Amino acid sequence: MKRALRNSTILLMSVPIIGAVYILALFRGKKNAIALTGPRITRAAKSSLRYWVPDIRDSSQFDVFRTSMARNLRRWKPLYDVTVVEDTPDTFKINVANCPFCEVFSLVGLSEMNPYFCQGDWEKAKDNKEKWTFERTRTIEAGAGFCDHTYRRIASDKQ
Repeated sequence: MKRALRNSTILLMSVPIIGAVYILALFRGKKNAIALTGPRITRAAKSSLRYWVPDIRDSSQFDVFRTSMARNLRRWKPLYDVTVVEDTPDTFKINVANCPFCEVFSLVGLSEMNPYFCQGDWEKAKDNKEKWTFERTRTIEAGAGFCDHTYRRIASDKQ
């Protein structure tokens, strides 16, 4: 039931994107349509992370980051199955057991779009490279059973 609810929600949100890709594919081919729309998906995915990944001023606020991230993740329980694997002063690691975007885009024949969703995490990390590092070794998109997201504090002189 939960899976059907989250996939229906994501499908409704994604109809304009899915439609745009298939309309573009009629004129430009599927590969080109995905190449044109994919970067927009990455920007949207990165933008949506403001609801997951908190902003902090510098690495000395990593404790605030960890606390806020844990709180934010509870809001997303209806759509994502997330487990906090490690929560220490210098590391916050989660495993995400499902990706409704990967599920939906695979169901509608656009699994080639899935890496663009995942790229949003790396773009967000790039913007915060002075505050924390991001590691991910497994993704649902690549066939793993879960995505692992590890955030680590950057050492700073302010600590």
